[in-house]
Amino acid sequence: MSELSARLAAALPDNSVVRPEWLRSLRETAAEQFRAYGLPTRRNEAWKYTALGTLERTGLHLPTAPGSLPSDGFTASPLAESGLQLNMLDGQILAQTGDPPRGLSVLPLADALYFGVHGLQTLLESLADSSPKTLAKNLAGQGFSALNSATLEAGIVIHAAAGTDAGRLALLWSTAQAEKPLWFNARVCVILEAGAKLELLEQFQDSDDNANTSNIILQASVGENAEFCHIRFQQESDNAALITRTEVAQHAGSAYTYYGFDLGGGLVRHDLHAALLGRGAKTALNGAYLLDGNRHVDNHARVDHHAPGGTSHQYFRGVAGGSGRAVFNTAVYVHPGADGTEARQSNANILLSARAEIDTKPELEIYADEVIASHGATVGQLDETAVFYLRSRGLSEQQARQLLTMAFCRSVSDKLPDQVLGEVIAQRMLDVMPQAE
Repeated sequence: MSELSARLAAALPDNSVVRPEWLRSLRETAAEQFRAYGLPTRRNEAWKYTALGTLERTGLHLPTAPGSLPSDGFTASPLAESGLQLNMLDGQILAQTGDPPRGLSVLPLADALYFGVHGLQTLLESLADSSPKTLAKNLAGQGFSALNSATLEAGIVIHAAAGTDAGRLALLWSTAQAEKPLWFNARVCVILEAGAKLELLEQFQDSDDNANTSNIILQASVGENAEFCHIRFQQESDNAALITRTEVAQHAGSAYTYYGFDLGGGLVRHDLHAALLGRGAKTALNGAYLLDGNRHVDNHARVDHHAPGGTSHQYFRGVAGGSGRAVFNTAVYVHPGADGTEARQSNANILLSARAEIDTKPELEIYADEVIASHGATVGQLDETAVFYLRSRGLSEQQARQLLTMAFCRSVSDKLPDQVLGEVIAQRMLDVMPQAE
């Protein structure tokens, strides 16, 4: 076990006084797992291309027991207007703007555990069972999730009643700075009943000198014919680390759409898993990642088709310059009985520097009939013919390359249903676009 893992394991809270009993058991089981295996290493297949050396060197510590939050903290400018906005500091609600619409409730996780929100226990306990079988046997690769569960307290629970159109809920994430970098764990639980609709806009952005690590797990249960639109935007500092895991269980006729934009962060890892449990469920995972300097962004996406007639589309675009490194692993599993599935995967990448690196690996396994499936992954450079064409129209070489690269990334932001938000994010991408070397 690494020095960081040993230090975090020694700082785990005492779970003997935690109530109710099922929560104590959940936390203690996770704590035992973390003490035994610690954080993943590159010997774990899922972490083969992502080393945690930067975390080891920062001297990270778990924060002390949560107390009163400061009256203010760093808050980034919101990307877009929303009916309800929550400023999240260290995984807890610091401030609220707006009121939830009728049928939508938002509670701090600690309160939801105390009051016993219907369906919450089932959702939380499902995390250990939702991992792919190949990973469930490899507990050493699930250290981040174990640490999150062992300290389960900070976070929020979002519940939309049947038929509720909850509109947009914005979460602005930030962390408090201390003398030494801190490690924060938080959980977001989303429960959408039949026919409910929700757009969740997550924004991760802190001060430039922030060197904390955030370990966030989002679990969602999407009921029959419910719609969950999930937008995640992060522009953290080069010294910060963001680790997320997203687990979505979809029932018949439901739709889950994800848009991820990674424009910063020294070390970023996203694990996305959608399980299509009911007939006709739909999943669309979209993402764009731009990195230069020494930034590292890792996206691991997996879709499990368990029921017939489901569709899943994955569309990711990446640009790497400087000494940046991106990892993209996408997997689709069509299980027996999931006949009539349609699954498509697409990952294209542009390298702007000889030192940059992108590792992409599509996976597809089919055990059903009448399946339509395709996958493709490319890593290359800008089309020199297109560059020459634009230069012949009066653009400089730099302008031509920037225009082509931006158009490549805009293919993701243009998919957003809100065109205004799409333009804001497109401008943010343009502002940090890596330059060709």
